[in-house]
This record gives sequence, C-alpha cells and structure tokens, in this order.
Amino acid sequence: MFFIAAPFGNYLKFKDIISVSGTWTLNPRPGRILQVLKTLRYTKYGWVNKLGLRNKGIDYGLKHPRDILSIAAVDPHEWWDLHKKIPKTASVEINLGCPNTPQNLYPGFASFTRNPREWCIAKIPPTITEKDIDFIINAGFKQIHACNTIPTDKGGLSGRDVMPHTIRCLKYIKKVHPHVEVIAGGGIYSSEDVQKYKDYGADHFSLGTICFTPWKIKGVIKMSQYY
Repeated sequence: MFFIAAPFGNYLKFKDIISVSGTWTLNPRPGRILQVLKTLRYTKYGWVNKLGLRNKGIDYGLKHPRDILSIAAVDPHEWWDLHKKIPKTASVEINLGCPNTPQNLYPGFASFTRNPREWCIAKIPPTITEKDIDFIINAGFKQIHACNTIPTDKGGLSGRDVMPHTIRCLKYIKKVHPHVEVIAGGGIYSSEDVQKYKDYGADHFSLGTICFTPWKIKGVIKMSQYY
C-alpha cells in the first residue's frame, strides 16, 4: 500500500493510494503560507522547512476529511482533547516526530489504540532510540511510520538523507517486533527506492518529497508492481 504523506495528502488524491491529511493540532496555528515562504528551501541535501505544524486546527480537518488524519499535540494534555474530538473509528497517524515542535509528548497519545480504527499509526522521528520504539509498540501501536524529517538548525530535512534512519528503524522493528506493520518513508523517488525498503521488510510506503513533482507518482507506483 502507498500513502501520500501530510501535508501533501491535503491536496493530492489518487486511486488506490491513501491520502494523509494534516498535520492537525487541537487549536489553529495560523501563518502557514508565511512560514512556507520564509523557511521552505531546497538544498543540496534535500528540502528543508520550519513550518512548525501551521494548520487550521482539528475542527477544520474533521470537516475536510481524507483517508487518514495526521495529528500532533503541542502540549501533552492535548492528546486527551484530540481523542475526545476525533471519531472512534477514524483512522489516525500520531505524529511523534515533528522536529519543529516539542518532543516526547507521550502522555495520552496511546489512547487512540483503544478504538477499532483501520489505521492507528505512530509516526516516529529519525533520531528515535530503540527503547522508545519499544515503548510506543508496547503502548499498543501495531503500525509504525518511519520516519519523519531530520532536525537541523534550519528546520526539518526531507529526502534521501532520511533513508538510512528509516532502514535502521525498519530493521530493528522487523527483528524485535515482527508483528508490527511498517510504513517506510524518506527518499522515495523511484521504484528502486521502494524495492530497497521492501528488501528490509517494509509493508507499506509513504511518498513525501516526490509530491513536489506529483506527475511522477503514478510512474513510481506502476513500476514498483514489477518487483
């Protein structure tokens, strides 16, 4: 299965590909367009941004649904409020890896695993430790998205530099927690990149940076079917 990562999933929709919208926070965080203009840059290492989860808030996200809601808390207590607002059967991706917001906001995030959701995904940071991976899985998550962008001084770095971190997490999860489904993302630009993640045991694939050139997406997916 292929996923269109947030925030690209807000705008792109393809047949047989899951779109992830957001990332939504409990309250609106205005200034998205300005932050895009100020911080989104292409470097020799890949795309860098420092958007800081600018969005219109979860209430807006619920009125404009996609297949999966990506959500994040900027305060630990917000997980409980988000859980109350979001329907118990709605598919969610818990964003635990945004480099532009406070980290380790664990209290309450696992409450989403107690409901009958088709997708209840934990999106993890590339810097995560094996101990924290264990913690997240033991909290009830059976679907992990590895990984988010790499934290840098200028913001989150996406692209091929994420791939080694994703592979590290993927190898560990498949070795220690083989029952967990892993969505591999980071640096997928071709069917060969998809195959590389497959070779390490990835179950699904998340498309992010390639969405800057959306006309290439169908080609990557079509060619991946021949492997």
